[in-house]
Amino acid sequence: MPSTLRWDFTQKSGPNRPLGEGSRRRRGHLAPHWSALGLGLLTALASGALAGFNGTDSIAPEAQRLSLSPSLAPTLTETPPSEMAREPANGVRPKLSPINPSQREPSREAGSDESDWRSHTLESGETLSQLGRRIGLESGTTLAMARSASEVYPVRRLRPGHTIKVRRTDDGELAGARYRIDDHRYLAWEPDGEGGYSARIEPLPRTVRVKEAYGRIRSSLFEAGAEAGLSERTTMELARIFGWDIDFAHDLRTGDWFRVLYQEVYRQGKKVGGGEILAAEFVVRGESHRAIRFTDAEGRTDYYHPDGRSVRKAFLRSPVKYTRITSRFSKNRQHPVLDRRRAHKGVDYGAPTGTPVRATGSGRVTFRGRKGGFGRVVMIRHANRFTTVYAHLSRFASAHKGQRVEQGQPIGYVGQSGLASGPHLHYEFRVRGVHRNPLTVDFPKAKALPEKHRPAFERRRHHLTAWMETVGPESLRVARGGDDQAS
Repeated sequence: MPSTLRWDFTQKSGPNRPLGEGSRRRRGHLAPHWSALGLGLLTALASGALAGFNGTDSIAPEAQRLSLSPSLAPTLTETPPSEMAREPANGVRPKLSPINPSQREPSREAGSDESDWRSHTLESGETLSQLGRRIGLESGTTLAMARSASEVYPVRRLRPGHTIKVRRTDDGELAGARYRIDDHRYLAWEPDGEGGYSARIEPLPRTVRVKEAYGRIRSSLFEAGAEAGLSERTTMELARIFGWDIDFAHDLRTGDWFRVLYQEVYRQGKKVGGGEILAAEFVVRGESHRAIRFTDAEGRTDYYHPDGRSVRKAFLRSPVKYTRITSRFSKNRQHPVLDRRRAHKGVDYGAPTGTPVRATGSGRVTFRGRKGGFGRVVMIRHANRFTTVYAHLSRFASAHKGQRVEQGQPIGYVGQSGLASGPHLHYEFRVRGVHRNPLTVDFPKAKALPEKHRPAFERRRHHLTAWMETVGPESLRVARGGDDQAS
């Protein structure tokens, strides 16, 4: 009578199964008529069965790649599932939690090995039916494809130069087709099982990699960003995030430094765009400024200091980007045009004519026109007793007197109208009508994150801050090792 000894090596898996847990050998079943056999015979049979089975691949834990912890993954990208693969800077890798399987790069569809697909480029003026005739598809097939796509993406929108990939069965029938709409989507056809085809729009599989960068200021922020491998877009975003705390025309000094965790998007191994900055630190004159990107349960995304305060403040530190200061706030300055000493109740920013001037805070335009030595000037009244003045403009932007403007909105352009020896912006900050130094005045405090979101923010802050602490030279990490304990 044949043996019915059966061993089940099936690995149980699912969303609730802890990561890193290997396959488990469940149990052995013996047929009832073997129950009389002795323990020695049972052991011998079991040993023989195992000896003839190479279970190494089946029961070994799945290889895991390092990434952000699963608890943080949903807030790191807007188009899951995506792999958050880490790109280290300076060859340094922190110890991180394994990646959640749902965060891995999307797998290909069953039977969709790239070698099975043939690419065909639409020629100028060519329709889907004409392409079908050219590549050997029956007219009934292309007609069915057109009908199925009519509500999701009409085939009249197919464009010359775009590619359609076709996969056939062994009998030459159409097993699937894909038309790449743009860098983000493709139109997919597949048999519907009833002799026709179904059509749907699918996102192109992508990988979101988290990269690291460290830079030290030598001459300018953009030069340091380029040396660190940052794109111009990412460098500008870094400056925007810290624009409420750092005046990049006034505060930066040689030796100041920054470090960043940011995203890059790849498709089929090719970089197709930049993502968001996840966390960053900028140290200016020995003072550390940190920002963490966080999306709350309502879907609102912003950047926050480690203590939960928003980086956004009522006023930006500078009305123009990345320029130089040519004259500071002073009670006794030699006027370059009048050649006499008089108070200079603002700050002059030297910049080329036409450089955009932005409102440092939201408010209402109370004056727009010419005013004596100021030349073309815009005055904005803000809530809570504040007024800002922007003078020597070459021309105005669209905002008129009485209109409301938002923080960062262009209100004019640098020039040298009025009493000006060269193109620059004269900027004033007044509190209840009294002039204050724009470089040193204390701005109203930023709003704090609501308490209901604090636990989720704390988890994210702890993870990203710990990761960011590993970026940069070893000497920097040793010197700042205590900061992470206190944060």
